[in-house]
Amino acid sequence: MKIFVHESITGGGLDSSRIVPTLLAEGRMMLEALVTDLLCLEEHQLLLLIDRRRVGRVPPHRRLRVVDLRKSYRQGYTDMVEGADAILLVAPETGGFLEELTAVAEARGKFVLGSSSLGVKSAADKVLTYQLLQASGIPTPVTHEVRHSDELIPLARQLVYPVVVKPRDGVGCQSVFFARGDEELQRAFATARRETRQDTVLLQSYVKGVHASVSLLTDGMRCLPLTLNLQEIGGRTRVRYHGGQVPLEHPRRPLAFRRASEVVAAIPGLRGYVGIDVVLTDRDAVVIEVNPRVTTSYVGLRKVLRRNPAALIFGAAGGNLPDLGEIEIVGTARFTTRSTEGANLRGVRWSA
Repeated sequence: MKIFVHESITGGGLDSSRIVPTLLAEGRMMLEALVTDLLCLEEHQLLLLIDRRRVGRVPPHRRLRVVDLRKSYRQGYTDMVEGADAILLVAPETGGFLEELTAVAEARGKFVLGSSSLGVKSAADKVLTYQLLQASGIPTPVTHEVRHSDELIPLARQLVYPVVVKPRDGVGCQSVFFARGDEELQRAFATARRETRQDTVLLQSYVKGVHASVSLLTDGMRCLPLTLNLQEIGGRTRVRYHGGQVPLEHPRRPLAFRRASEVVAAIPGLRGYVGIDVVLTDRDAVVIEVNPRVTTSYVGLRKVLRRNPAALIFGAAGGNLPDLGEIEIVGTARFTTRSTEGANLRGVRWSA
């Protein structure tokens, strides 16, 4: 197959003013990891769309065709999709972006190595996700959509401080805030609306515990949790994601895996690699968000998994999941988004 591997930020997607350094760092890391692993599948050729303002030199490889973005982003992306047999997408869900890119590939009959546009839409909309999780009895923070500032304080006091303010369809920790009182809440609300350019924001109850995620494979029906991962979350008011550790040994791991499987059953259209953010409390694993795509934890996962994770994604998207006994995790890997210097994929060892 000709596989179009598309990490949208390095490929020219999103307005430059909306790309914070950590997001670009995450994009480069995921692109490098995915391409390196997919090149190990010798029966396939890879296609890559690159914006040279965001990524400099890409090491050459005889089975890798690199195309520089010269047209409008949407046209360049569509041309690449039409020249491919399959597509592996990594893109923010914000503003329906990942859903739109997925739909373009689906409309052209391409093999999408990931969630369907329906699955992306359901997981990207945090209000819809909240409703689906609640309907299935999956523990998740109480969530309110707030349009007017005069609703804020009564709802926050009802939830009890501290509370979390976040976008309805944000990605990562962008425009996510903690608020411990009325004044902090009003500032967070105003800042989130300004940064997201959205009329509403979400107000959520705060769940105290260990921030973690589950990396799993699914064929749309069955699922196979691979690892529980530590998330390094910082910031007193503005929440920031700094990286993590794979795997995380924790007594709530079996419960986190069970919750992840319940999420797949609750949200139709999830497929391939899915990342599920949870908070591990004294009693439960509370589901915070659902990422219907490859996440940054993949960078750590590939270092400890004794199988090629890209090959496993390819299989899962096609309906083939490995047996649990075939999954072996060895060692521990840490990764960080703090280092953002340089525009080249310096760590790549793609040999011809």
